[in-house]
Amino acid sequence: MAEELHVVTGAFGYTGRWIAHQLLDEGKRVRTLTNAVGRDDPFGGRVEVHPLDFQDHEALVESLRGADVLYNTYWVRYNHHSKQFGHEIATENCRLIFEAAKEAGVRRIVHFSVAHPEQAPEWSYFHGKVITEKLLRDCGISYAIVRPTVLFGGGRNVLVNNIAWMLRYIPVFGLFGWGNYLIQPVHVGDVARIAIELGARDDDITRDATGPETYLYKDFIKLIGRSMRVRRLILPMPAIMAWMAGRVMGLFLKDMVITRAEIRGLMQGLVASDEEPLGEISFSEWVAEKGSELGKHYYNDLEEREYRT
Repeated sequence: MAEELHVVTGAFGYTGRWIAHQLLDEGKRVRTLTNAVGRDDPFGGRVEVHPLDFQDHEALVESLRGADVLYNTYWVRYNHHSKQFGHEIATENCRLIFEAAKEAGVRRIVHFSVAHPEQAPEWSYFHGKVITEKLLRDCGISYAIVRPTVLFGGGRNVLVNNIAWMLRYIPVFGLFGWGNYLIQPVHVGDVARIAIELGARDDDITRDATGPETYLYKDFIKLIGRSMRVRRLILPMPAIMAWMAGRVMGLFLKDMVITRAEIRGLMQGLVASDEEPLGEISFSEWVAEKGSELGKHYYNDLEEREYRT
């Protein structure tokens, strides 16, 4: 009997990499569709690599043909039209891959969204997520929608690592407002496990992927600092001022440090959930173990996002 084929978009990235590793450990045949340029191959050639070209419908269909499950981790964090990616473009590209999956006979799609997208419809990031979820629900294929909160763990902790980098090298850390809003981090390994478990099912389902611990944001920052054994002045400030400071920092780093949508979503508590947590790995235990390693180098998110046009 042939090995069961699973397709992961972006398996050389962050979440997709963990999904692919876990599928390989389960003895599954794994293929990735990727448009990333210059990424390393962490699988030693065990993952089949196909280009992710949304404009070549026939090639997209053939790349998906025979797959049992498609894990769609594809999205973009922010609008950057000079590099030809943005939320409207991402929404349309998701529609194209959903249609190709249906034509190719894929049994099920596991799609990655974001927690509470319907609560911030005026922001293009969340609006695009809402539209994309509806496109999947309407396309007539079995689906699971996974809505993670804030990811940690793995080799590429952009948020947690870069917070730690600021704490390590900058004497003052600015909070957005007073920091009295909730954050519920979830380990990327838990998210991968949840996605694979949902991929094995047949029912249509939308589920938050959250960790077992919830913090006030200000306490979350303090916990990271304690784990690193650094003491910093943590200063509440107006959100617009903190965003502007991030913009200035981004000019020097040549990166998008934080977006206004991310700040708003954080301050409105959209990165926590009322659902029963499916994640098992504790952030407090993880950060206590990893704290001394965090933040030694800044992870430049924009530098990694080089796409074929």
